[in-house]
Amino acid sequence: MFSRKSFLFVFSLLFLCFGIVSCSREIAHKQKEAREHFDKRQYEKAVQVLETISPGKRNPNISLLLGKSYSALFEFSKADRILKEMLSRYPSSKDSLIRTYLEIADKFRRRKREDLSVRVYLSILEVESDYNIGNGFYTLGHYFYLRNDIVRARTFLENGVLNIKDRKTLTRAKIELMDIYEQLGMLKEAFDLSGNDESGDIIFRRGKVSYSLAKDFFSKNHFDSALAYCESIIQIKSPKMLLDDTYFLMGEIYSEEGCYRDALKCYKEVVKLDKFENSDIASIARKKIDILSRLYKEEM
Repeated sequence: MFSRKSFLFVFSLLFLCFGIVSCSREIAHKQKEAREHFDKRQYEKAVQVLETISPGKRNPNISLLLGKSYSALFEFSKADRILKEMLSRYPSSKDSLIRTYLEIADKFRRRKREDLSVRVYLSILEVESDYNIGNGFYTLGHYFYLRNDIVRARTFLENGVLNIKDRKTLTRAKIELMDIYEQLGMLKEAFDLSGNDESGDIIFRRGKVSYSLAKDFFSKNHFDSALAYCESIIQIKSPKMLLDDTYFLMGEIYSEEGCYRDALKCYKEVVKLDKFENSDIASIARKKIDILSRLYKEEM
């Protein structure tokens, strides 16, 4: 037979088990009710129900649902705190957490809340610094680019160029990164970034950077390199506003090398491009042509 102590112990154990089961059922019921509110886009009601569950009794699914509900109300600070607390209690939930963050970021993006999307992507990288957020790298890079935070913008855009799959987004990332490289005097990096990209904006910038590089090499008497970049502009015919400058620079290079026939050809191209005969550089080219023509005749 059971002693009185044994009986009390068993009774207490049964009472505890009953309490645990009852509590679990209540939590499951609240989770189901909150999910129904969430699916109906009744986010405030979902929050009200879930907040009655103490943090210590929330499983990952409850925390994720609460985080999504707060995010739907644009209260990301609260959502982020809840989700980070979940991760600290359940480290194995990291993949689910990141998927939830990505879902939240996409919703913020579609609602034109770039500021909140940025915060979400930064939270993801806090959780896993080398995670590939794809187009999110452009979101971050663009955000800091507009705020002239070149260091952070460059880091995110460089990651974006390596990981973005969407062509239009990739082109935008390249354009802004090329601009940053130009600001930093990294002209060779800007040129290399343009690669074989055939989009109009990239080609335009490739030509502009090529001209800057050509002038830089010419000033250092590196004529072969200067000519190579000039020829790349002529090949792509962009920017059109720099074609006359490019031919003129080529004329200067050939003149320095004593290749007067080639120099004459280039100066004549400058004149051909002066359709309205009002270009200052064409006026100088005409004088160069006159001088070189006489010099060339004397040599003949």
